[in-house]
Amino acid sequence: MLVTAERIDKDSKMPEEWQPLAGTALLERLRVTGRPRPPLDATLSRRLREHLDQELESCIARDSGASPVVAPPVVVITKDRLTQVLTCEAHHVASQFGERRPSQAIACGALIDSLFRQLVATGRIDDPMADGVAALTLDDHQRALVDWIQQLPAPERSELATEVERQAAGLVSRWPALSPEWLPRTQEPIKASLADGRVLLSARVDLAIGRPAVEHASVGIVELKSGRRRAEHRADLHFYALIEALRSPAPPFMVATYYSRTGELDVEPVSEDLLVAAARRIIAGAEALHRLATGAEANRTPNPLCGWCDALPTCGPGQERAGTSVTHGGPRGSAAFADDETSGTDGTSADDASRNDKARP
Repeated sequence: MLVTAERIDKDSKMPEEWQPLAGTALLERLRVTGRPRPPLDATLSRRLREHLDQELESCIARDSGASPVVAPPVVVITKDRLTQVLTCEAHHVASQFGERRPSQAIACGALIDSLFRQLVATGRIDDPMADGVAALTLDDHQRALVDWIQQLPAPERSELATEVERQAAGLVSRWPALSPEWLPRTQEPIKASLADGRVLLSARVDLAIGRPAVEHASVGIVELKSGRRRAEHRADLHFYALIEALRSPAPPFMVATYYSRTGELDVEPVSEDLLVAAARRIIAGAEALHRLATGAEANRTPNPLCGWCDALPTCGPGQERAGTSVTHGGPRGSAAFADDETSGTDGTSADDASRNDKARP
């Protein structure tokens, strides 16, 4: 069953006259940001790294106290951990120790990620559900999710397959073949070690395009999302941009999020101001993560996600914010696919995970 693009996204909130970019127009939007590409600046990466090292070493020394015998834990920072700990430290701790429950949104996000990788590599998607599940079975981190998908009751599995087929059809109709000259790389791991190896930034980007910089920044990063827009998505892209700037001669010239649910493309040029702001965010998150790793009590910050937090039954501020002590269940129907949280693809290897386990309180 070769996927075709005949379905229409009935859940899209975009105006009727709006049409997603497709073909060469989509690629041109990725290539041209409206701003000059940053020139190669050999000092930028060094300045960013020196600033991060100084601030991180300072907070590590402060939080470790006078205990030179015990080596400070290695703090592994991914986009998810950074967002969680800056939103609410108690939520981060609960998420670290709790098992992430599979859902329609998580399954859809993982399947679409796999299909996008297949489309970039081969130029086609034959049977979305079968192709996606087959790809997930090759990833040991997705074993529990594959089992959950295969055990879904027929109505729920059919609903999931329908959504996956619809989004896959949109990908096939809108994304043209990428020229080898663009050097497309999918699921590329990127990392940067800071503070003499005591902090590790780790990510995995859905699509990186462009050759290494010669005179100007030439690499672009694209993140694929199967759910709706969320405020933290841009912060995730800035996190990727900073890691790339630390590990390469130049930062990416742009970062973008492609929403397969609607066909929206959010492109943002990368500037030095963006990278400096991303560094400040990482410093704040690393300080919180390291403080928790040394045994400090987690701060509780009420926020709109309290109703879905595993810590809610024992969290007074969260219960006051949510108006209940019972954690909400997930949405049903088309709304179940609006918020994707793809599991197992944040760039953390088994070795990284082991180091991060040591960093937990």
